[in-house]
Amino acid sequence: MYEVNKICEQGKPLSLKTDGHLRVVFIGVGSAFGKRRRQSNMLVIQGDHHVLIDCGTQGPLALNDIGLSVQDVSCYLPTHSHADHIGGFEEIMLMNRYGQPPRQPKLIVLRDYQDLLWSKSLSGGAEYCEAAQGRSLQLTDFFNIIRPNPIEAYGRKCWVIQYGPIELLITRTRHFPDSALNVDESQWCSGVFINKKVWISGDTMFDWEYPERFSEEAEVMFHDCQLFQGGVHASYQELMTLPKEVRQKMYLYHFGDNWDAPETWVKNTDKFTGDPLQDGFLGWTQQQMAYDFY
Repeated sequence: MYEVNKICEQGKPLSLKTDGHLRVVFIGVGSAFGKRRRQSNMLVIQGDHHVLIDCGTQGPLALNDIGLSVQDVSCYLPTHSHADHIGGFEEIMLMNRYGQPPRQPKLIVLRDYQDLLWSKSLSGGAEYCEAAQGRSLQLTDFFNIIRPNPIEAYGRKCWVIQYGPIELLITRTRHFPDSALNVDESQWCSGVFINKKVWISGDTMFDWEYPERFSEEAEVMFHDCQLFQGGVHASYQELMTLPKEVRQKMYLYHFGDNWDAPETWVKNTDKFTGDPLQDGFLGWTQQQMAYDFY
């Protein structure tokens, strides 16, 4: 059972604790270059533990929208290296290392992706902030690393981490390049299955088997969705081909700024309305609302 509830009522910051139930809050629901609903980054909170999945270029602003900062978040999980998912990490690193008091948040990351994340994306703005005995800084100077463990599940490459009461099953996705035929040909990108209740696709091209497999166990599903055909995300048109029983568990997120003007993206030949409720989905994912699971 779950409810969708308002947060930050009467201007109060979002609490990073719950009474024990699982809470998922999308601090943004928009696409990479969206301006109206921030980028698709989300907080997972249960009991005294929380994880921010991704923190893009607008991530620190999205946290500020709900009364928080990157210094309030104690654990992060980056899904892949596009800027709308890791563009805020330089602020995370520098604010925590040089703020008062200095902090070292946790980072859930695989070994192979750790090296890629640091060498290709994060080192440029942080590596030479200090130099001691000829050694420049490394990712481990900014974060306490938590390693997920590999596991065979759902017929896909998966890793699992138990973080307090929060179980995170990390799954490889086929996101980019667009020529990739499978996850082995793709750059690192992942989705997350939380407590075997909440499935978040992560960025992915349309992969029919992916939501189909997880729909059997998930209580609620969140699938990224672009409003045009082609490229490196699943399109609304493609998601419409999923079985009704899968769509009726599914919210859509990572959409463009014109999501609420279907006349700009739904063609006369399309066999759908552009209103996800009418088209058999649960609806558009709501920004700054709590999805509470009991």
